[in-house]
Amino acid sequence: MRKSCRLFFLTAAVGCASAPVAHNAEPVSPAVAVATFDSLWSKVRNTYVDTAFVSTKWAEMRVALRPRAQAVTNRSELDKVLADALAYIPDSHFYIIPARIATEEPNPKTADGRGTVGLAVRVADGNVVAWRVENGSPAWNAGIRPGQRVRRVEGKDTDSAMKHVRALPELAQPRALADMLHSLNGILSPAVGDMLHVWTDHETRLTAVPARGLVSQFGNLPPLAGLVKTDRIPTPGGCVGLIAFNIWLPELGPQLEKAVDNVRTCEGIIVDLRGNPGGLGAMVMGFGGYFVDTSQSLGTMRSRQVSLNFVINPRESRADGSRVRPFAGPMAIVVDPMSASTSEIFATGMQRIGRARVFGERSAGAALPALMERLPSGDVFVHEVADFTDPRGKRVEGSGADPDEVVPLRVADIAAGRDAPVDAAVRWIKSGKKS
Repeated sequence: MRKSCRLFFLTAAVGCASAPVAHNAEPVSPAVAVATFDSLWSKVRNTYVDTAFVSTKWAEMRVALRPRAQAVTNRSELDKVLADALAYIPDSHFYIIPARIATEEPNPKTADGRGTVGLAVRVADGNVVAWRVENGSPAWNAGIRPGQRVRRVEGKDTDSAMKHVRALPELAQPRALADMLHSLNGILSPAVGDMLHVWTDHETRLTAVPARGLVSQFGNLPPLAGLVKTDRIPTPGGCVGLIAFNIWLPELGPQLEKAVDNVRTCEGIIVDLRGNPGGLGAMVMGFGGYFVDTSQSLGTMRSRQVSLNFVINPRESRADGSRVRPFAGPMAIVVDPMSASTSEIFATGMQRIGRARVFGERSAGAALPALMERLPSGDVFVHEVADFTDPRGKRVEGSGADPDEVVPLRVADIAAGRDAPVDAAVRWIKSGKKS
């Protein structure tokens, strides 16, 4: 049995269309169901940092739900028992990756990474809309344009989803919004060749094509296509650099180094973490070193056994050994509700040490170290094993990255091709004000 031994910070960004009935009816023996339930319960009992919760509510959960596990006969019943068990836990980073997705054997349909229909959705003016539509993509060719309202993605009605989010207590809404958006965008990134139904003003059928990016395997997740983008935004005095990447994967390290080099002559740099669900937490220490001239802490990770200080040190040399100075100009970070985990740790940490100003919308508030472990059912259980606090000792989980300048998305801006959060960051950099 193989498992990921690296701590990671990653929200449940694996989306899939509704499972077919045949899968829901797949037979599962009571013996496997009980072994799976007991394994999940034991892993939380042995590793969850909240020992008071473990000794009370988690123990109560076992008494309440184990009889249901003993009566399981099919996959749907097992899925429901496990979901109800995890609903007892108040934190993020507790979820199940189904065995059919978390396979250790290459899937010919996903061997080259997740597919895409070229459409990303966000919430603007209270509705789910097309945020980005790649030129020449299936969505673009079908006539979908930025700013257009998206009413349904496969079986998910977006109005109903938004109504559910608004009905929650205010403190619970950011994470619920993030979960909704990750689910919708996950469905829009199926296996290559799969067909999706998307409703805007009318029904559109979209067939997924290969996604761009560097394909990498992260633990038991399906292959992921990591993508780093850079831009030099022209300004009257020169340029503002923009670095955007969609996941914190170690394999992207050389591209991130190149990205910083490509924009280090600009008067300021914007790091765009919108939609980035996290990844390997330790990467913030290396990437943060491009932007500081003294050692600093971005926060502390604490498990039951140890504490680890996330220290960033100035990066004064490249991978090839050549010398370089860290970027000393103004730095902005852009986040949104889909920025989570490692992205939140980086944004919050750089903000707290006074090195960066944060723009956009509040992030998910889902920032905990976790491990992936295989269950007897074949599913993979992602579970938190530590907590994380920012440089001021404040817990990032539940609070997220709170922008210095809130810039909500507006349909009119999206439709006109304006990127309001980035524009605000550029204005701040040009103003010469401190973070």
